[in-house]
Amino acid sequence: MDKERRLFISRMSVIAGMAAFSKPIASAASISKGINTLYSTGRDVTIYHTNDLHGNLDPIIGNMGGFNQVKTLLKKKDANGLLLDAGDFLNSKHTLAMQRQVISAMNNMGYHAVAIGDHELAIGQDHLAALIPLMRFTLVNCNYDFDGILGKLVTPYVIINSGKYRIGVTGVGHQINGIKYNDPIKSADAIASLLKEKEKCDLVVCLSHLGYSNPDGQPDNRSLARESEQIDMIISGHGRSLFGDPVIITNKLKQEVIISHTAWDGLMMGKTIFSFGSSRQKSNIKANYLIPGQPYGQKFAASFSKLQSMEKQLISA
Repeated sequence: MDKERRLFISRMSVIAGMAAFSKPIASAASISKGINTLYSTGRDVTIYHTNDLHGNLDPIIGNMGGFNQVKTLLKKKDANGLLLDAGDFLNSKHTLAMQRQVISAMNNMGYHAVAIGDHELAIGQDHLAALIPLMRFTLVNCNYDFDGILGKLVTPYVIINSGKYRIGVTGVGHQINGIKYNDPIKSADAIASLLKEKEKCDLVVCLSHLGYSNPDGQPDNRSLARESEQIDMIISGHGRSLFGDPVIITNKLKQEVIISHTAWDGLMMGKTIFSFGSSRQKSNIKANYLIPGQPYGQKFAASFSKLQSMEKQLISA
């Protein structure tokens, strides 16, 4: 039986695993339009993350959801860490002007790396390629073979330095008609091994647009966690599901992988803190979800209960 359990809000979980120490290594994947060095001290790496924002700048219902509410919450928390997204940040039905506004908002918010979802590809590879020069963040994917210029603009991984720690970020997506597709689990784990063994990363994050749970044996984020060896965290996208807390699954090496899926349309934002010991060994993880647009200081349980009571209405919004 697969080992799977919930990581309760603000619970500390000991994670096994040793990452090698090395001096920073320059690599092509560590060079992007964005700044990939965070000036951080101490032994923590903080990751903020979103998924399936669908190009919504404003709240989708009431005062909840949307890029602007996420930005406000980040500002209130004086966020200092990586900001990542697991795909579908654009809406394929929006105009070019609206898509440009979304990219501008993400630039201003300070996103570092973003996965590619079906919404980004639904507008065509050439269209997405034309938008990339506007982005100050890096698009990552390691299991699609893109045609033409897009293949040169999307990177299989990016390395971000947070203080003395090196964080490798890769991305995968589900099968889409017209896109050359490779096995996402094998692709992601191969990149993760490269990041740990060659690039000497202390932490590997996979931005996965596979979906949390798929039928008929299709690859999903649970199977990605179970069958991986070097991935530490999966930021999950694709699908409209409400989770009250992240999930921990044991990988092939009996180490723990955290899967974090934060609703959709900016209704939630995740915050995960990895702590390291003096030997650069991962020691603790603290993860919780935040709900933009709710009164600042309100307990998560009350805000999450409100979302649950409105779930059907939110899905149809």
